[in-house]
Amino acid sequence: MPHRFCVCLILLAFSTLTQAGPKEDALAAYQKFFTTFTTNNHDQLAALFAPDALFYGTGSAELVTTPEGVLKYFVAALSGARGEVKARPFEQTALQLSDTAVAISGKWQSERTLDGKMVTNGPSRNTVVMQKRGDRWLIVQFHNSPTPKPKPPAPAPAK
Repeated sequence: MPHRFCVCLILLAFSTLTQAGPKEDALAAYQKFFTTFTTNNHDQLAALFAPDALFYGTGSAELVTTPEGVLKYFVAALSGARGEVKARPFEQTALQLSDTAVAISGKWQSERTLDGKMVTNGPSRNTVVMQKRGDRWLIVQFHNSPTPKPKPPAPAPAK
């Protein structure tokens, strides 16, 4: 009997360790943004956003609040000569707000090969809020902006 009890405790502990929580699920869903960003499928990219999402793309002059506006943004931003594109997120930090809402902040950059040369855009700062609606995690708030360049060090005071 004690042997069965120990096996049950071990199995219970293992199942607890392997289950992802809301934070991990939201991060995994958000990773789809970077994967889809590298394709030419604007519809699939825009579908990652909730219909009522609040959206500021890097080049957005105004807040975008409609699915059509999000799609229009990505069609304009990602059309034209792209070459091979890679999107690499880094420094991501997630804050679980509830069982159905997670805020994620981090940086990312895109890299593309144009005319045989590697061109890097970024790094950009990015903050999103992911919300679970039904069985899907969707982006409900999105803000992307260039990372400011560090200020040069102040000159040493004259002696």
